[in-house]
Amino acid sequence: MCSAIDEFYASDVAAVHQKILQHPVALSHLSAEGIKFDGKILGRDIEAIDFPFGEVSGADLAYLFCVFNGSRVHGQLERTIGPDNAPPGYYMTVINGRVIAGGHKNKFGIVQRQGGDADLFISDMHIDHLYLSRHGAPPLLGTLAFALCAITAMRAGLSRITLIAADGRYGGGYVGVKVWPKFGFDAPLFEDETLGHPQLDGCETVQDVIRVDPTWWDTHGTQRLMEFDLTPASTSWKKMLDYLTAKI
Repeated sequence: MCSAIDEFYASDVAAVHQKILQHPVALSHLSAEGIKFDGKILGRDIEAIDFPFGEVSGADLAYLFCVFNGSRVHGQLERTIGPDNAPPGYYMTVINGRVIAGGHKNKFGIVQRQGGDADLFISDMHIDHLYLSRHGAPPLLGTLAFALCAITAMRAGLSRITLIAADGRYGGGYVGVKVWPKFGFDAPLFEDETLGHPQLDGCETVQDVIRVDPTWWDTHGTQRLMEFDLTPASTSWKKMLDYLTAKI
């Protein structure tokens, strides 16, 4: 019997997935080639890795953690909350001097979110850091990399992807608060955030605002925790698939 994930993937995602995998940028940067994981070569020395939610193949490991071709990867268990409020979990740090901005290392983690029942734990993904080089990364690399991450995460049974969408107003050149909502990330608005803007009355989330007045969000949107809902047919998926269709 097909699960809801299998059905949604077959009906809405599979064709886009194959188009991404065949895209020239994905073939040159996202084909899981030349990757070293803690000194071992992915695919030759490492064919699969076990996680609490199940086994992940070498290729899917690269897709899940946005590991670009030729990267070095280090896996580490983080037991405490990170400097940017990253929750505890198992994190992959990705090093690649060609497409990741100088001085930066990308970092993605699998984290456990306790559910309503004491013994129920839900696996989420948290993106602690993603920063591409303006000169070394080709156009669409970030878009395609995140799309492969989300597709792989959904098929693996993860629940959501969270991150801090930074606004860069205090330096660093961050534009996440504008970019991540385009991919389907959402968050509640802060109290009275849209006060004095009657066109936004009734808006409760970032995506509500963008539907009504995207220019307002681009100008006034500020840093916050956002999430991508990996549930099949979620609002996040609709937004992401529409964006991909327009871009590729």
